[in-house]
Amino acid sequence: MNSQVLEYRVLSNLGSGSGHQVMKVQHNSTAQILAMKIEKSPQLGQLESEVSILKQLKSIDGVPQLLDYGKTKDFRCYLITPILKRNLQEILKDNTMSINQILTIGLSILKILEQVHKKHILHLDIKPENIMISSSHIKVSLEEIAQPGFVQLIDFGLSQKVGQINSQNKVFVGSIRYASRQAHKGNQLYYKDDLESLLYVLVYLRNKNLPWQTTQKYQSQQMEIRKIGEVKDAVFNTMDLTQRFPQQFTAFKTYIDGLAKAEMPNYDYLKSLFRQMLSQEKYSPAQQHTASILTQSNSYKESNKIQISDQMIQLFQHLQKQDQLLNEEDLSDTETSIVLISDLVKTFNTQTPKSIVDIKF
Repeated sequence: MNSQVLEYRVLSNLGSGSGHQVMKVQHNSTAQILAMKIEKSPQLGQLESEVSILKQLKSIDGVPQLLDYGKTKDFRCYLITPILKRNLQEILKDNTMSINQILTIGLSILKILEQVHKKHILHLDIKPENIMISSSHIKVSLEEIAQPGFVQLIDFGLSQKVGQINSQNKVFVGSIRYASRQAHKGNQLYYKDDLESLLYVLVYLRNKNLPWQTTQKYQSQQMEIRKIGEVKDAVFNTMDLTQRFPQQFTAFKTYIDGLAKAEMPNYDYLKSLFRQMLSQEKYSPAQQHTASILTQSNSYKESNKIQISDQMIQLFQHLQKQDQLLNEEDLSDTETSIVLISDLVKTFNTQTPKSIVDIKF
């Protein structure tokens, strides 16, 4: 369907991104309450790409259904989807999720990504803000969380077909906190990069923090991309990400790291890892509220505090020394040439590229 925006009445603002706004709207004829995503400017053409992607993903549980789309009188693209309850970032502000809840959500996202990747489509912006649940709270049974469609992966605005992004342009795609290591280098991205972002999201849900989160102010976003990428490179093969998870989570991380660039992940294997973690007696729902911690295996012990490795401490000290040196130098010689997607919105607001790959430097 391709309708006129006049069919909808705006009720409230739900949020915004670098190039769009999301609003709660009501259909004038049916009175149905829906979500409208609309471009702030018609120039980038990002929502047209998202409409195309959502059409291809229309039969997948866990991907919002594209109900309607069109353009305003000033040629801004918009799309209409069902309105969802809350995202995981909002949930995390008010709740501490159990390990079972986190693993069940992770398994649900794996199932969604399996179907998305079969279409040779990459999400490229997996983060807690883009994972919605069909409830206003997380205090529901694991069976309900596991139901198809309860967990939804939203915002396919940065999504691309595999191989569509031209790596020669060195474009940074994603959110700095959750982007893969290859994204920080501006390299071509593949299926494994979505999985790496999912890994970081699950660690964040568990710890409410990631090793590269810092209050440090960087001289520029380009420097932030480079520095955080360096920390991710140093941390990935240590225990800093996996120490509060069962041992199969380390296998998940190792598998991601070992995937070839364009290799399709073995989702049956990955799902089996998550089912093994969920089936372990010490993570069963009946055990969550007991005092059986002392009976847990020596191979995995729950801890309320994250143990920072000596390697991590040395890395942060090294980066701190680098910052001191950079503050005394001309930064123009040290910054990366990677371009931010948010910068593209500002820089090319007088042109009409249809997607990221149409932007030439």
